[in-house]
This record gives sequence, structure tokens and C-alpha cells, in this order.
Amino acid sequence: MIRRKMLSLLLAVALIVALVPATVAGAAVKSVNVTIDGKKQTYSVSPRIENGRTLVPYRAIAEALGGTVSYDAKSKKATIKKSGQTIELTQGSKSARINGSAVTLDAAPLNVSGTLLVPLRFVGESLGVWVTWNQSSSTAVLETKRTFKHDLGSTTLNGVPKRVVVLFNGGVDISVLLKVKPVGAVESYIQQPFYEYIRSNLIGTKTLGDETQPNVEAIVALKPDVIIATKDRHEGIYGQLSKIAPTIVTKDLADWQDNLQVMSKVLNKEDIATSFLADWKKQVADFKSKLPAKDKGAAISIIRVNPNGTARAYNTGFAYKIFQELGFSTPKAQLAVGQEIIPVASQEQISLLDGDYIFDFTTDWDGDGAILQHQKTWTSSALWKNLNAVKNNKYYKVNSVTWNLSGGALAAKLMLDDLYFYFGLE
Repeated sequence: MIRRKMLSLLLAVALIVALVPATVAGAAVKSVNVTIDGKKQTYSVSPRIENGRTLVPYRAIAEALGGTVSYDAKSKKATIKKSGQTIELTQGSKSARINGSAVTLDAAPLNVSGTLLVPLRFVGESLGVWVTWNQSSSTAVLETKRTFKHDLGSTTLNGVPKRVVVLFNGGVDISVLLKVKPVGAVESYIQQPFYEYIRSNLIGTKTLGDETQPNVEAIVALKPDVIIATKDRHEGIYGQLSKIAPTIVTKDLADWQDNLQVMSKVLNKEDIATSFLADWKKQVADFKSKLPAKDKGAAISIIRVNPNGTARAYNTGFAYKIFQELGFSTPKAQLAVGQEIIPVASQEQISLLDGDYIFDFTTDWDGDGAILQHQKTWTSSALWKNLNAVKNNKYYKVNSVTWNLSGGALAAKLMLDDLYFYFGLE
């Protein structure tokens, strides 16, 4: 009797499953499309997503881009040649070589019906094309050229640049984040040749002088594919630079988020930039949620002492933009002056340096301590000790590199980490 009931139950379940439409019983796998310069491609073996990785037919794409492909069935090794570049990869192995240099793929190449499928990112890295993923249409978008419009003109690149020159410190920081080693870059203001927090990633990069006056002859000698400059520093030499190589100019030296987005689009690293900016927004939201009510909207004074013994306050720049994003305000006395950089020539004007918090990124430019003596003169005076921030123990000397001189994405992250400490949120 029990067996009959169990058999009847199983038959009923089987009947129900058989009647459920396939679209309900198991969601259909969404197809993956590929376009090259806007033209949809068709392949004998369709691209697919495996374990979260988008895999595409490498040979067909390489040949469509003008490459030649050979395959050794015995070693299961494919060799691709394109534009003077040789790519070697092996079925089932994450290890590959580009011009003899070892690279690691996100996933091992997969052989499907005699077609080798490789991770989408590797297509861009190895074949010199820009690759982006359109989530809404499940499309891998490949571009063989890109045109960048900027304040000083329009620049077209006919392939992802390999020999990159970067002419401002924030851009050097960003290149490290994007895992692109420039062939040449301007040196740091202090801690030459490059700031200590990124120096190990720039071994072999040639220094090109100060960002305010880069060495043009040295740039020519490097034969770059692209020069990445910034309007604030290089508007006067843009014409000269653009004759050397295609030159992309960012708008604002201090706008690290825009600079990151521009550089990521030039260097085919948009996925890294997108991930970093998403994490940044989460951390900003976390900081603001943890900040106590008494500090929300606090007036922040950003200052430094100058080599000539004067001082200044900043209502502009890298650190200022970050404080604005975090919801802080500017001291009313500084706003009343109506200047972005407020000169404070003497102790009689010292009230202009005050705020609910004072952050001081005075820089020991020459390393001889002379400017620190000027700083001591300011901070040991009776008028200084009467400032509200000082009386409330809210005056902090901070890292001049990551708070001011660098101006890149990694520096922004380090500055925000510091702020967790200064506001007691750790």
C-alpha cells in the first residue's frame, strides 16, 4: 500500500514537471553579442559566460582585426601575430605570453568544437583594441580607434597606447592604480624620483622633470604612443606636445575622479576605474554615516606655511574637493575674502586660518627644515593658540604628499583613511 502511494506521488510530480514550460523550469542562458566598431559579429561558436567570465572566440576576432593565427594541435598552443606583436596561449592554461613577456589570464582558454574561447579582457590587452561590456545588451564592444574631446581640441588614437607618457603627478598615481607603467613620467615634487607610496611600481620609468616644465627633448626620445597632460599645467605647450604624439589633456589637475575616468578610457582600463569609484562611493557613504552630528558640516580650514614665512588657506584643490564631497563646509571668514587661495601675510590676519578643524600640509620642500621653522613661528604665537580649532585640539599636521602634492586616486584613498583617524571613526 505504501509503495503504491509513493509511486503515485512520484508520477504526479513527474507529470507536473513535464507540464512546466522550459522558460519557467530553467531560465534560458542569455546570448552574448560582440561588435567591432559598431558592427555585430557572428561566429560558428557563440561567445558565452563561464563562471562569471565572458569568453569570446579569439581566432575569429584576431583575424577580423588583421591578425594571423596558427595552432599546434599537439601542444594545444595558439600563436597570433598582429602589428608586430606576437601572442602565445595554450588551451587550459592561464599563462600566456605577449612578445615574450608572461601574462596571466582571468580564466584558462576553453576549446569548444575546435574554437578557442578566451577571456574578454585578454582580447583588449593582447590585440590593442578597446573592450567594454554593455550589461544591458550583453554585448562585448570592441573599438579599434577612439576620439577624445577635451578643452584644447580633439585627439584620435588608432589603438590602445602601449608607450605612455604622463605629465602630472595625479596622473602618475592613477597609472599605478590602472596597472599601466608609463615609459616616462614627471618626477615628484619631493621624495624624488617618485613618491614613496607608488615608487616600487615605477621602476624603469624615465623621469621627465617637473610637471610645471617637463623635459620636451626627453619626451621626444621616448617615442610615446600617447601623452597624457593637464590643462592647468600644459596649455601653453599643448601644440608642441601634440606634434610629438597624440596628446590627451585633462581639464582640472585636482579633479582626480574625472582624471581617473579619462585615463581609464585612454588606457583600456575602465573596469578598474569603475570598481575603484564604486568602492570610493561606498566608503564616502560609510564615513558620512559614522560622522557624529556635532561634526556634520564642520568648517574645515586647509592651510600651509610658505617658504617665505607667509601662510595661506585653500578653498580649492585636491583636499578641498574631498572635504566638499564629504559634506564639510568652508570657514565663513575665508568665504568672505572671495578667493580660492587666501594669502595670510602676517599674524594680524591669523584668524583667516581658523575653522572647526585645521589641517596643515606644510611641505619641507628642500628637506633642510627651514620651512618647518617658519611653521613653528606661526604655531607658537599667542594669537595662534587663541584660534578655536587650536584651543579645541583640532589642529592636525598631515601628509603633504597624499593630501596635496600627488592628487591621484590612490592618494585620495589614503587621505580618506587618515580622516577616519582624525575624526575618531576607526
